[in-house]
Amino acid sequence: MESTDTLTRTRVDDLADLADGALLFEASEVEALLREAEVHKLRLAYQWAVAHPSLDACETPRGPSLPSVLTTPETLGGSGTPPVAAFTAEPLAVALGCSPASASTLLADALDLHHRLPLLWDRTRAQLVPAWKARRVASRTRHLSAEAVRWVDRQVAGRVSSLGLPALDRLVAEAAARCDTDNLAERSATARANWDVVLVHPDPHHYTGTSELRATGDTLDLTRFHDVVCAEAEALGALGDTDDLGVRKAKALGVIADAQARLDLTSLEAICDSVRHQQAREAALGRRDAKVRLYLHASLADVVAGDSRATGRAEALGPVTLDLIRDWAGRSRVTVQPVIHVAADDRWSVDRHDPPPRMADEVRLRDESCDFPWCGRSARQCDLDHQEPFEDPGDGGPPGQTSPSTLARLCRRHHRAKTAGAWSYERVGPGTYLWSGPAGTTALVTSRGTVAIPRS
Repeated sequence: MESTDTLTRTRVDDLADLADGALLFEASEVEALLREAEVHKLRLAYQWAVAHPSLDACETPRGPSLPSVLTTPETLGGSGTPPVAAFTAEPLAVALGCSPASASTLLADALDLHHRLPLLWDRTRAQLVPAWKARRVASRTRHLSAEAVRWVDRQVAGRVSSLGLPALDRLVAEAAARCDTDNLAERSATARANWDVVLVHPDPHHYTGTSELRATGDTLDLTRFHDVVCAEAEALGALGDTDDLGVRKAKALGVIADAQARLDLTSLEAICDSVRHQQAREAALGRRDAKVRLYLHASLADVVAGDSRATGRAEALGPVTLDLIRDWAGRSRVTVQPVIHVAADDRWSVDRHDPPPRMADEVRLRDESCDFPWCGRSARQCDLDHQEPFEDPGDGGPPGQTSPSTLARLCRRHHRAKTAGAWSYERVGPGTYLWSGPAGTTALVTSRGTVAIPRS
């Protein structure tokens, strides 16, 4: 292609010599190449999906010849898209160097665009619509019926490039109201099952003592609670807090968590009455400070010296200053958990399937996440997997089968993939695993990241 040749001829070192017009031309050429590559990636994902349809268990006198976990189809796309075989996303994830969750989303978007949004897919293939925007429509309409999606497809055809993301989201909501009245009512009735309040910690490598609280519940209840938070934030401002409103709203959550009513600071008597009322209320409720178990990796010398610049690493949170740890400790009942030194304690073993708590902690502290390639699920949310299937010593199994060196941390999905035989691994060193999967897929998981091994 001419655009490819142009890009190849232009070395990065030569960009500084280009005039403004030439730089913009190069930018447009690169954008065209990226758009073409993203469309091609969707084509590849679709072909991979249809090449791996759901499997039927072949019945034998002893039952299905395939493990049930392999015959369970996965419906990745919306209604009307074909299901795929279990663990279809994992080999594609390794090939693309992305997480299995990202590969599953790519497969789902490709299936939806082909089967549910054909008009949008035609314009995407013609590079009239960016692939990322087409995928946005696919993901936002996945829960809609086929009729509702056809309505959205007709509405966005020819003008999706001019629609912003809020307008696209409004179209999806209108489609649900127009075409999915019954489904909308049913989803509203069953949505309670998804109500939750979740505390989300950011990437441990970039932790700064700030997390996110996500609440899903009744609209009126959440609106009322938001009003209370805003009122507390306004009160903090009236008392002299000069932070922005958003920061004060976050601070207000702490005020509410401590069950403190807003105080009328114009009257000392009112303050005393309010404090006595609060103390009586807490005593009646049996209020206790929050209990926290903190795994802190830090230099003992820094902890003793009290250096305000010293830092440690709070497991599952990442690097934090020791001053912040001291602040947390002053507001909660903290249990200090001694951290096991895993480097020199890898050979002890027990003659039972489930490891003792100390061994389980040792394995989970050894690395931070699931040992499957590019899977980022936290180690504390993972199963402990025996590399070789455990055999009961009473039935002739060898001694010492359960030890830190024979255990790995696998999330439930990838534990099942390994147990079903779709994937296997070898431990080639501490925290290092060589994985083998379908179609000759191999990847090396190390403590520093995952490396895909090219096929020879």
